[in-house]
Amino acid sequence: MNYASLLLTLFAVDMLSVISPGPNFVVVMETAVVHRTRAALAAVVGVAAGDLVWSLVALLGLSAVFTLWPWLYGAMKFVGGAYLIYLGVMAWRSRSESPLGAIAAQEGTPTRSLAVAFFRGFITTLTNPKSVAYWGSIFTLFLKPGMPLWVEASAVSIGVIDALLWYGAVALLFSSAPVRAFYTRAQRWIQRITGAVMIAFGARLVLDKD
Repeated sequence: MNYASLLLTLFAVDMLSVISPGPNFVVVMETAVVHRTRAALAAVVGVAAGDLVWSLVALLGLSAVFTLWPWLYGAMKFVGGAYLIYLGVMAWRSRSESPLGAIAAQEGTPTRSLAVAFFRGFITTLTNPKSVAYWGSIFTLFLKPGMPLWVEASAVSIGVIDALLWYGAVALLFSSAPVRAFYTRAQRWIQRITGAVMIAFGARLVLDKD
């Protein structure tokens, strides 16, 4: 088997999955425009850490787990959806704070602020069914039993690197001065749009029976 070609294909497929809009994008974008570059990059690391967890779980047989206990997938969708609805409601109700800032209204020290940003990225990725679907299906299609350890390690690294590259670019873009200036002018409506998007994502997950 041509492992180099396999990994290049995985890189392309994974990048396409990463750049498609979803809760991870919203969290990184919002953190960037409100809390600036360092916090946004901390959220990016959180997203990448979440992808690392999912990739390792996938290697251990995520599809098999959901086949044995289908209720587990439904439970994760419900929890993830409820979390996104909560974030959306906080965004809609927020006036001057970050759309997700109600979770950490008392941010305290910069260190704590970075920790909160990391947690946002991490928990959003863990509760994002888009991540579950990708790591449990598409990702596992590329990894067959008996593959060399270095191939599996490379596949895991690809998922983490893709997340760092794309969301890192998003963080830098949305923390730039022009974007932040625009956000300041349109903050109220952006927060409400952000909240509506998060609520829509969450409601779809909670109500989806598939």
